[in-house]
Amino acid sequence: MAKSVVAIPDEQRPSRQPDDDYLPSLEKGLAVLELFGRDSTEWTLSQIVRELELTPGSARRILRTLEVLGYAEANDGRFSLTPRVLKLGFSYLSSQPFSDIAQPMMTKLAATLQATCCITVLDEREVVYVARGTHKHIEPFFIQVGARLPAYATAPGKVLLASLSDARLEQQLEGWELSPFTPNTVTDRSQLMCQIVEARQTGYAINDQEIFVGQRSIATSLALGGGKTAAIVAALSVSSKSVEQLVSDILPPLRAAAREIEQSVSILL
Repeated sequence: MAKSVVAIPDEQRPSRQPDDDYLPSLEKGLAVLELFGRDSTEWTLSQIVRELELTPGSARRILRTLEVLGYAEANDGRFSLTPRVLKLGFSYLSSQPFSDIAQPMMTKLAATLQATCCITVLDEREVVYVARGTHKHIEPFFIQVGARLPAYATAPGKVLLASLSDARLEQQLEGWELSPFTPNTVTDRSQLMCQIVEARQTGYAINDQEIFVGQRSIATSLALGGGKTAAIVAALSVSSKSVEQLVSDILPPLRAAAREIEQSVSILL
């Protein structure tokens, strides 16, 4: 397992003046969060104890707190982060020139593909649109930044659901009412699961008029800060592209744009 964070022995730490407002417990909690990365997505309690030189009790309390708050989950003794951590990451990105980087790319991609192009993240059972570029021919399908849609009925939502662990996905699907938005909306849980499994295998998902009649879209994963934490989607009129053409004509440039955005955002993180 690759090491992301190495604990600094007390004697090697920069000298710090006594500060009654400083919280050592928060420092430890943030250090645990920083352990998780692209090459180290799962940690056991004993690994965290050794890596950060924490006591087992301290590490256990930190992990339990992260679980209760929804930032981490445990599966057979191995801990991983949940999409809720994105709230922390995007709080930072929103205060940085992320939009200055993403927006021109979305606008350029939208003009190239003649589509509406968006970046989305998963928040519980909804996808949230955090960046957007449009093309004049498809303005009727208007999605603004900050808009939320149910993940099960969208292409980026299915991509993001596919990135969850089996345990987390099962938890998300439990008791989820899959209401139809159009006659094409998938409301059968078994059929939705098949689409999610397919998205895991192919790396993309397609929405054929499930949320808007007359619109098709295709989405693929986007890694912002490690892991498949976001999705990029292109939406077009059904008269523009068939489902097959979405894969052959739209998916390759969509994936290329995702890699370009990942490289640009990595400079900020």
